[in-house]
Amino acid sequence: MVNDEEMGSGNILNLFLKFALPTVVGVVTAGVQGIIDGFFIGNAIGSQGLAGVTLAYPAYMIIIALGVIIGIGASSLTALNLGKGNLRGALDIVHNAFSLCLLTGAVITVAGLIFCETSIKILGANGTALAFAGEYLRIIFIGSIFMILTIALDPLVRNDGRPRLCMNIMVAGVLVNLVLDYLFVMRMGMGMSGAAFATIISFALPAVLLMYYLFGSKAKLRLQLKALKFKLGTQLKILRAGLPSFVMQFSLALVLFAHNYMLLRYGSELAVSAYGIIGYAFSIFYMLFEGIALGVQPIIGFNYGAGYYERVSKTLKLTMFSCIFIGIFGFVLIYLFPERVVQIFSQDDSELLKVTLQGMKFFMFSLLVEGIVLLTAIYYQSINRVRAALFINLGKIFIVLFPLLFILPIFFGLDGVWFASPATEYIMTLVVLVMLSKEFKFLRRHSSKPENKRPVSIKQLSVSTKQSSPVNSHSEKTDFEENSRFVNFKLAEKKETS
Repeated sequence: MVNDEEMGSGNILNLFLKFALPTVVGVVTAGVQGIIDGFFIGNAIGSQGLAGVTLAYPAYMIIIALGVIIGIGASSLTALNLGKGNLRGALDIVHNAFSLCLLTGAVITVAGLIFCETSIKILGANGTALAFAGEYLRIIFIGSIFMILTIALDPLVRNDGRPRLCMNIMVAGVLVNLVLDYLFVMRMGMGMSGAAFATIISFALPAVLLMYYLFGSKAKLRLQLKALKFKLGTQLKILRAGLPSFVMQFSLALVLFAHNYMLLRYGSELAVSAYGIIGYAFSIFYMLFEGIALGVQPIIGFNYGAGYYERVSKTLKLTMFSCIFIGIFGFVLIYLFPERVVQIFSQDDSELLKVTLQGMKFFMFSLLVEGIVLLTAIYYQSINRVRAALFINLGKIFIVLFPLLFILPIFFGLDGVWFASPATEYIMTLVVLVMLSKEFKFLRRHSSKPENKRPVSIKQLSVSTKQSSPVNSHSEKTDFEENSRFVNFKLAEKKETS
């Protein structure tokens, strides 16, 4: 377990390894659930099954996004509170986050079952693919509460200093999904329903284990039933802090939805199946980027809240280097072995292979820069710069991607659909590099001047404490009061320990 002293003064590389590696494993194992379904469906049912699960995936991603907005929002505020020494505020956030999970799970189940088929028909899908998508989604919506709890509680347990425990729990969930998918789909012939049941059960196990830890005596951020409340103000702060990550995940669902629509318009259901395979293959690398960025979120949040800006800068640089390295590795791997990647999901369909390879030759270039864009958005969210994070996520989708996605196919047909996403990543990379350049200058300037450390406020942290003074992200006001409280807390903590 990582304590507060190590978070504020321990070696950055050691902290990076302790948090980032387990988080990467946890994020990949959680995200690989859909890939496992795609593997078994593609090999057992064929291209029609792949088209069905690809059409259903936007709704699946919306459920994930609802878990993310609660989990990342609560964990960001929790880390900043712990950095200030405000344990009571952190506990209040965790309890409200859990209550919000239960409410959200109930609402999404009811709404999902009502609008399940309508959301798929909007795309213009019909016949077998539509039936497969509806069959899969109905079961997913029924068990959506487990998906939301798992995605939301995982970052809270990491912030409690237990990243390795999170990793083990998420790995257990994936192993269950793998075994059940094989039994239900390949052996028992349950088709799409079998894959959906396997996914829900594999999310239910981590949800139960994470709740068991948080309600147990070993948790510092311990949940208690009598303390569960619906404080609208606190829950709105959680949603506000998590909004950038929600937008990021929700926009992924919109991107999938828009791509499916354009692929059906300029191609066919075969193109949708190809897009599903490309999505499965490239999502592994996206999850590596996301896992690294989310893994350092507690480190950045704690040290930023404590005013240790030099440590924030070092952590950010190390994370950027890691994302660049993974991007280059992914590009080389896809470039050298594209056929083998496609054949994991479909071995006997030569026409599907041809269409998939055509799209993949465009998409692989996005791997070189995608990690930097994602990391920058999560960084600004970690320090509660919500507007900057929203600008990256919303700008990427609505200002850049959607116009390209609807304009390029007019001139280039199906190739224009494939090219839109990579072009978007490179445009956004130029934007975030400018933003990061300014941020590094700020961190460098303030890390060399302790008296100019950026204060933490009610507005910026979204915590309910009357002792903070409101400032913006680059305020010139003094933080003497805030730093004094932090130092006094640490002195008292050491005194109690001795």
